[in-house]
Amino acid sequence: MTQKLICGFMSIIVLSTYARSDIIILSSGEKLDASVISRTDSTVSVRHPILGDFDINTKDVASIDGVALHKTKPVDSTSEKAPIEDIQFAWSQFVTLGLGIQNGQKDSSNFSTVYNANKTVDKHTVSIDMSYRRSESDRERTENRFSSSWNNSWLQPNGDWSIFTTLQFDWAEFQNWDQRLVGDLGISYNLIEYEKEDEKFSLSLRIGSGLRKEFQSENQELIPEGLLGLSVLWALSEKQTLSANSTWYPDYEDTSNYRVVTNASWNLQLKSSENLQFSLGFLHEYDSVVSKDVEKTNLQLTAGITYSF
Repeated sequence: MTQKLICGFMSIIVLSTYARSDIIILSSGEKLDASVISRTDSTVSVRHPILGDFDINTKDVASIDGVALHKTKPVDSTSEKAPIEDIQFAWSQFVTLGLGIQNGQKDSSNFSTVYNANKTVDKHTVSIDMSYRRSESDRERTENRFSSSWNNSWLQPNGDWSIFTTLQFDWAEFQNWDQRLVGDLGISYNLIEYEKEDEKFSLSLRIGSGLRKEFQSENQELIPEGLLGLSVLWALSEKQTLSANSTWYPDYEDTSNYRVVTNASWNLQLKSSENLQFSLGFLHEYDSVVSKDVEKTNLQLTAGITYSF
């Protein structure tokens, strides 16, 4: 089963490399490689792999993928506006390959690969995440794990909060379960958000509930659990981005049974290519209730290269 999951995951990565971002030419003559996610008469909303999401005034955009936004009106033309061309909204994707160290069952070295694809249309964002991690200590395998998730988010009219759903599947060789299926529903609220020149910062709160089902586990019943988390995104400049999130999942029926998952990453764009970034990653997982032969804490540090397209 592991080989099939890995082969399927790698096939998706290979096929996805044919996707590309939109080529946006500004009125000043500058070129911007970013994905167009929505467009109105007054603004063009784009997603940049480093700067994130932001809006550009339509009058400041000369063309998108070679299609001019402003056409010269003939002298005898009427006052009717020309129809706006439909734009094919592209997926924004990245792949990360990393090496690092892990503290869990044993101190070991690890290899990890991560794939992400996301797309926003009319304030609805879809995000797909896949990851595979493998660790060895003294030539003995200590971790062999595949994770995947399908995330949806619907931004509400005032723009301060959104509704989200998450469906996650995990397979692991060295946990007190073999497979795990998790579904969540909740709301996300922007506590802080500001932009200043090239710097952008946001802090959001996530609250929700879900269900967890474990297979080949000591507890194979359907487990209702809560969700409480914080997410931070900080674009320090055009070349540096720092992101982090931490989520607490308590069991409603047994408060002593809970999970805490924390992720953090720092990306620095390389001078050699606009699509390559150097990445540092941090992953910490804590399960309060596990089997006797399984560690409650799993800590992983990685360094690698991220390719965005």
